Amino acid sequence: MKRYILFTISLTFYVFGNTQTFAERDSTKRALYSEHVFGGQPDGDTILVRNAYVVNYNTELRIPNWCAYHITSDYMNTPERESRFKRFRVDPDVQNPVSEDEYNGLFSSKGYARGHYAPYKILGGDRDNDGIYTSLNGESDEDDEKTIFEGNYMSNIVPQLHSGFNGIGGLWFKTERWVQDDVVSDTLEAWEFSGGLIHDDRNIEMVGENNDIAVPDMFYKVVIKEGGNDYPDVLVFLFPHYDTKEDIEEKNIFQYLVSVDYLEAISGLNFFTDYSKAVQMTFESSVDITPWTIFMK
Repeated sequence: MKRYILFTISLTFYVFGNTQTFAERDSTKRALYSEHVFGGQPDGDTILVRNAYVVNYNTELRIPNWCAYHITSDYMNTPERESRFKRFRVDPDVQNPVSEDEYNGLFSSKGYARGHYAPYKILGGDRDNDGIYTSLNGESDEDDEKTIFEGNYMSNIVPQLHSGFNGIGGLWFKTERWVQDDVVSDTLEAWEFSGGLIHDDRNIEMVGENNDIAVPDMFYKVVIKEGGNDYPDVLVFLFPHYDTKEDIEEKNIFQYLVSVDYLEAISGLNFFTDYSKAVQMTFESSVDITPWTIFMK
């Protein structure tokens, strides 16, 4: 089995807006961490806890390693991506941060877009339960606006091919929309881990004005919902990062399913550590689409 290189730098502390140890996090950050990271963190590396997601950011390769987030129907009440909600932002909490301008020219020269790991569509909602949502016009909630601003931090962004992958009709796009449109409802919520892998760390494609932003060879999504047993229902999508525009009509996202064990083997990550080894074996070793067929229109 070919092993891919996981974007990771081994560190022993956590980052939560500013540098704090795990034990020092305030109750709000602890609650957000527990909400977004389903089943346990898949590594022991540095993380950033945001309102809408938790991210492991790689300061050397200048892209996120992985991102975990919770999706509810309310969280998809997001304002139009215009004006102040459209602008990408420098993350003030990371070393060697990326600016929006460093991606200038990548779309025209290489076809790369600024791809979100935590999608813009799930950055909404009345997360502070004050009855006020974000809005471009009229009354708007400053706390919920911050959630959107954080989602547009460049630490949540990775170079992705727009045509046939990140854009309309692409594999990444279709998977996000499937979860948002077909799986999540007023009565069903979901969780995701999104991340990227590099095949050969000796031959990494680097882009940007200084050629210091890495481009993954593959991307994955671990899609989770609560199951009827003592373990969750899980689907793992593993996509090659290439332009599928020419044969897009033939590309079905469910052709790219792998087991949790397979993703762990090629990435070095370890998902669902909150469950015992015996329980993990019941759902990690194979692909079970049975609990998901109702959503596969």
